[in-house]
Amino acid sequence: MTHADLSSFSTDTAALGRTTTLFRENGLRTLLLHLKAGEQIPEHQTRGAITVQCLKGAAIFLSGDERADLRTGLLLSLAPGIPHSVAAHEDTLLLVTISEQIV
Repeated sequence: MTHADLSSFSTDTAALGRTTTLFRENGLRTLLLHLKAGEQIPEHQTRGAITVQCLKGAAIFLSGDERADLRTGLLLSLAPGIPHSVAAHEDTLLLVTISEQIV
């Protein structure tokens, strides 16, 4: 078993890079995505399903015609291969889990 204290990351984001891998094992990858205010991740897709949970901040998650206003506590999921993008309104910390099990 492995674990991570997420509260330590959300209180001091200054030392974080853009992505910090927390876990990678048995077809599952979990990472922290730290976006500064105004920063964007252009449209892309993942081979596996994803979940995105906003731990801190505010951002917009776009997928086709759908839009989610990410705010602290919001959790969303997306099926494999669906194009999506993210734009931060303020400094934002997202917990992203990607299933790397391709069926």
